[in-house]
Amino acid sequence: MYIVRAFVFLLVCLFFASCRRNAGPVIRRAELLMQDEPDSALHLLQSINRRKLSGETLARYALVYSIAQHKSRIDLASDSLLRFAYSYYSRHPEDSLYARSQFYMGVYYVRVDSSKLGEDCLRTAVRYAEERGEYYTLYLALDKLSRVIKYSDAPLAVEYSKKALQVYSNHCSPIVTNKVLLLLGIGDAYLLSNQEDSALYYMDMALDEANMTGDSTLIGAVLQGKSLLYTKRDDYNQALSLVKAAWDIAPAKNINLASRLASCYADADSAQQARELYAAVVRIGDYGHRYIAYKDLATLSAKENDLSALLAYSDSAYECMEGMYKQALQTKADYYQDLIRLERENRRQEAEIYHKKILILCSLLLLAIAVMVGVLVYINIRNKAKRKLEVERERHRLQEQFAREQHDRELAYKNDQLAMMRKMVMEKYDFHKRIEERNRSGKHITLAPGDWKEISAFLDVTSDGFPKHLKETYPKLQEKDYQFCMLVRLGFSIKSLANIYGIAEVSLKQKLVTYKERLDIPDKSMSFKQFIANF
Repeated sequence: MYIVRAFVFLLVCLFFASCRRNAGPVIRRAELLMQDEPDSALHLLQSINRRKLSGETLARYALVYSIAQHKSRIDLASDSLLRFAYSYYSRHPEDSLYARSQFYMGVYYVRVDSSKLGEDCLRTAVRYAEERGEYYTLYLALDKLSRVIKYSDAPLAVEYSKKALQVYSNHCSPIVTNKVLLLLGIGDAYLLSNQEDSALYYMDMALDEANMTGDSTLIGAVLQGKSLLYTKRDDYNQALSLVKAAWDIAPAKNINLASRLASCYADADSAQQARELYAAVVRIGDYGHRYIAYKDLATLSAKENDLSALLAYSDSAYECMEGMYKQALQTKADYYQDLIRLERENRRQEAEIYHKKILILCSLLLLAIAVMVGVLVYINIRNKAKRKLEVERERHRLQEQFAREQHDRELAYKNDQLAMMRKMVMEKYDFHKRIEERNRSGKHITLAPGDWKEISAFLDVTSDGFPKHLKETYPKLQEKDYQFCMLVRLGFSIKSLANIYGIAEVSLKQKLVTYKERLDIPDKSMSFKQFIANF
């Protein structure tokens, strides 16, 4: 019964294992689509029931799904899925996807304001990607790390961003958009390092590359970056001119651009235009955008000596700051709740896996014991059969040996008897010969009926009933035929038989041939004398 249960359980395990293996090709197809068609890759991955995945397959699925989300510009709002990949590959740093999992976990940590954890993950990604020559991951990690630390360590951010550009240009298939963003990132880092000339140099390079693409969104992003440089130089009119140019060519007026343009209007003392744009930002913006809008509006009110408006905008800015703080706290709380839930889920899955392993091991152990018992029983049965066969063979050997010895004794006795009979017959033959020589009459020796009875009785005893068996086999023969066969059985030579019958040896040989045909001997190569001797 246990063996049957174990067998059924193993079949179920194999079935689910095959289900997990079937997810592998789908995940690999999604990886191929992810670079150029991340939305299609996401749709493909969503067709997989991830509840049936585990181990390396689940980790790969989680990482590929998170990458597809990132490339589709969908924020990693939760690490509940990504952490499966992070936890698995953290235990397998030798895996080729370890650096990539560290990078995306770093991106998530930065998003939820866990900058220290994010920096650690990104640095780990940089180190492992560089060691293994995973240049695309190295470029991504360096670029992200430079953006994370540029406010705390701008010179190091410059170093990271320049190295990212070098890796991307030399080892990847460069896309102009990415190159423009890298150049702009270097310019931003130089600007924060107070190296304005170097910042302007890289921003101009970025603008030249962006103009070659004709992408208005990309050109607008570079123009906004340059406007920050001129704002820092207190050249507010040039900064406003750049942002207005970005606004004019923008295919969609997004809130960040509107907020930046309003800030430039405020810096350039165009209060009315600034207020109009800030009103739109306040209506549709989040706490961060509204905070900047209220802060700048409070600054405008201070310039205009409007104390009541200053207080009102300051209060609104403070409320937005509180909202941002609460939102951050809520994000942190959600993060830790997700972390706790994920930890519980991981422990539950680990417990299930542990129990399944124990059950599989027990089943295999029972199966092994059953197989061993079966093997032992089989060996025991086989040994018994072997011993029985050996005993039977020994018995047959002894029986055959006894039969051979008995046959040899009988044969020796028969030979002795045949020799005596030949001697007796020959003595009788010599007697008739002497009579023949003496009287010069008669053609052959005549055996009396009593002599034939003696010969028949002798052969009956010494040749296993030869006369009787011969008559039963060939009932149509005459008595003289039986007598001739008995003399042949006694082993007389052709010459002796010819003398007994008083005929020539040639005639006797012909007589033997005739008897062979009459008895219809099956083996044509066997002589009549051989047939009678073996009969």
